[in-house]
Amino acid sequence: MATTLPTLTRTLDDVFTENWYEIRPEAQDNILDATVVWAALREAGCFVTQSGSDWITRTVRYGETNPTSVQKGDILPQGEPDLETMAMWSWRFEASHVQRNIFDDRANSGPTMIKPYIKKRFNAARDGFLQKFETNILRTEVTDESGRYLQGLNDIVPAYANSRTGTYGRLARPSAYSEIAAANGVYAPTASGTNPWWGPKYKQITLPTAVNLISDMKVLYNSIHNNQEPPNLIISDQALYETYEEFAQDISQVIKDENTRLADLGFQVLRFKGKTMIWSPNMTAGDMLFLNTDYIDVVYDPGMWFDATEWKPIALQGTRIMHILCAVTAISDQLRRHGRLTSQTVS
Repeated sequence: MATTLPTLTRTLDDVFTENWYEIRPEAQDNILDATVVWAALREAGCFVTQSGSDWITRTVRYGETNPTSVQKGDILPQGEPDLETMAMWSWRFEASHVQRNIFDDRANSGPTMIKPYIKKRFNAARDGFLQKFETNILRTEVTDESGRYLQGLNDIVPAYANSRTGTYGRLARPSAYSEIAAANGVYAPTASGTNPWWGPKYKQITLPTAVNLISDMKVLYNSIHNNQEPPNLIISDQALYETYEEFAQDISQVIKDENTRLADLGFQVLRFKGKTMIWSPNMTAGDMLFLNTDYIDVVYDPGMWFDATEWKPIALQGTRIMHILCAVTAISDQLRRHGRLTSQTVS
């Protein structure tokens, strides 16, 4: 007896869903490794899981108990100073879809045609994720943390003009910046201002760039490092990346890394002070981000991580649609570990 149309529809629903979960691990790899920034964050071990909850939270330690020198007869120090607060980020969601038509289902229902039919539809969904993930990780910061897009690296280290505006993790950004050492051009939150522990460091590029880029990079790198923990990932725009490659006076710094997973994936990787340096077409023109990936978490919910919904009919049409969903955002709970070298005015 011939297969009925409802039976064919249900069968293809099941076949599509089963095939998605078969290729899901490979699809994740293809998406997360397809752009250099996501691949670098993945290689650095930044991906962490959190199941459920309305918020992503981190305890932020911003103070310390000051010891007091004492001798016999002195009153010992007392009191419980405020040392910690809570930062909170909202979940962000990404969606792509697989859509098919009942007439295409019929035409591709044969045993030799179903696999290419499924592959074509899933490739379209995967490509949609590629475009969104690539754009959103370096999307312009949103100072009030509103909107639907995932919070990315520019939210962690916003443009200097926005460094004192709005909130991050629902905590007010520093209210004032000042130069941290005479004539070195690096600006950091001022201790007398609001939340001085909740901001990255900035340095304006000194012109001409070809002459001063390496020196500017060293000064910002060392200022972030502060003889504690250095940045370990530098993300540049293409022009600065090529300037660094061409004009670095100590050629031993410019090592084309061919022995890392990033290189294996086809990305060009340089080194600065032994740390990974990459470029992205989505990076702010004329800027470099200096990041410490030990203090960046790409938080995702394994219960909604490239997971498929049920197939749904579109009313009064011969079309069915399935959505693939991701719950994910990028956060940092120690902004002082990061910095931005910028062509914009810093003063």
